[in-house]
Amino acid sequence: MASAPEKPPGRLLVPTAAGLQPLADGLIYAHEHLWLDLTTPEDPEGKLDRLDLIAEELVELRSLGVAALIEQTCRGMGRDVGRLRQLQLASGVQIIPSTGFYHQRFHPPELASLSLDEVVALLEEELATGLDGSEVRPLVLGEIGGSGSVLHPDEEKVLRAVARVARRQEVVVATHAHLGQGGLRQLQLLCGEEGLEPERVLIGHLDLAPTLEEVLAVARQGAYLGFDTIGKRRYAPDERRIAWILALCEAGLGERLLLSCDISRNSYLRRLGGQGYAYLVREFLPRLEAAGLPVATIQRLVSDNPRRFLAAARGGRWV
Repeated sequence: MASAPEKPPGRLLVPTAAGLQPLADGLIYAHEHLWLDLTTPEDPEGKLDRLDLIAEELVELRSLGVAALIEQTCRGMGRDVGRLRQLQLASGVQIIPSTGFYHQRFHPPELASLSLDEVVALLEEELATGLDGSEVRPLVLGEIGGSGSVLHPDEEKVLRAVARVARRQEVVVATHAHLGQGGLRQLQLLCGEEGLEPERVLIGHLDLAPTLEEVLAVARQGAYLGFDTIGKRRYAPDERRIAWILALCEAGLGERLLLSCDISRNSYLRRLGGQGYAYLVREFLPRLEAAGLPVATIQRLVSDNPRRFLAAARGGRWV
C-alpha cells in the first residue's frame, strides 16, 4: 500500500454541529445519517428519527474509539442541524454536517426552475451564513446525488454547480452513486469537465459498483472511494467488500478508501433489529484483520484516510 503523505503538525479545524473544533483523535465514519426523512407514499418508513436510540448508539461508538462522522443528510433529506447538535453534545462524537442536493427523486420542487448559476449562489450563501439558521458553515458538499449510470439533467446541473462552488471555497465533495452505478461519470463531470481536483472528491457507494475494475478506475484517477454501505447484505455481501478492499490495498490504492455503514432508517438501528452503527468497528474491521489485512493498514482506512480527505478542502486550517 502506498504511504500516506506526511500530515501537517497540529489538528485540522472542522465545522461540527456544535461549532468549529479541532478534529479529535480516533476513527472517522465517512458517510452516515443521524436524522433523515425520505418518506414517500410508497415508503412511509423511509426515515431516521429515533433520537433516543441514535444517541445511545453514538455513545457506544465513542466508547469504541470513534471520534467523528461525516453526516451527509443534505437539502431535501430532512436535515436538522439542531438535532445533530443535540446528538453531538450527548455523545461526544463530532458530527460534521453537509449541504447539497440528493438524487432527483428527492430534489426540492424549486430546484428544477433554478439555473446553474442560481444553484451556485444558493450553496455559496449557505457556506457564508450557516445551515438551518445555525452558524455552522459546512466543510462537505454531500451527498450529491446521481440516480444511476445516466444522470438526470437536474443532477448534472447540481454536480456542475457543486464543482464550481468547491473550486473557490474551502470544501470537499461527497457523492451518491445510486447502487454503485455512475461513479465514473460523476468523476468525469466534476473533475474532467469542471476542473475540480480529484483528491477533493469522494464517490459514494462504490462497494456496490458493478465491477471491481470500475472501482479501480476511479481510484487510479485520484478520487476517494466510499465503501460506505458496510453490513447492508441485501445490497452486497460483506465477503465481496472484504475481497475488494484486499484487492485495492494489494494494488497500492488503499489510501483512497473510506469506510462507513450509511445508516439511513430506523430499522437499521440495533434495538429495532438492525445492524447498528457499531457494526463497522465490532464486526467488519475484525473480519478484515482475519482476512489478512494488517492492523496498521486498517487504522489508515478508518483514521488517516478520512482526515486526509477532509484536509483536502482548499485552505484547510490547522491548530
